[in-house]
Amino acid sequence: MVVAWTLATDPSDNYLECNGQAVDSTKYPKLYALMHNTPDYRGVFLRGLGSVISNHYGTIIHTSDNLGILQGDAIRNITGELPDRNSYYMWTGVFTFNPKKPEKHGATSVEGGYRGVFDASRVVPVAVENRPVNKAVRYFIKAK
Repeated sequence: MVVAWTLATDPSDNYLECNGQAVDSTKYPKLYALMHNTPDYRGVFLRGLGSVISNHYGTIIHTSDNLGILQGDAIRNITGELPDRNSYYMWTGVFTFNPKKPEKHGATSVEGGYRGVFDASRVVPVAVENRPVNKAVRYFIKAK
């Protein structure tokens, strides 16, 4: 049994933290028979097996991988449209019009000397990492 622990103090001696540590075969023979190391759940979130539909930013199907498989991070596609060169104020999605003149040799220049800006924060929450909604916990496995 694995429990999520939100206190700074450790639970009783009957539990080991899920940080990849070796299981002592003399102290915890039953757990050692199942695994020689505890699972390492530091920095990852555990996801229930299966699929579910949510409607946070449109209808999305969230699907887990198989049991025990570490699924890499990902983001939903970020889109937008650029108008024709005469419609600067009709940019949509992640694109926005920037009325400041760019450098003469800038790759983002459009006719008329103005530029557009790609800004993902206009359509999705942003941070310095990809992550799900989460709360930090420590995971412990029952050893005895």
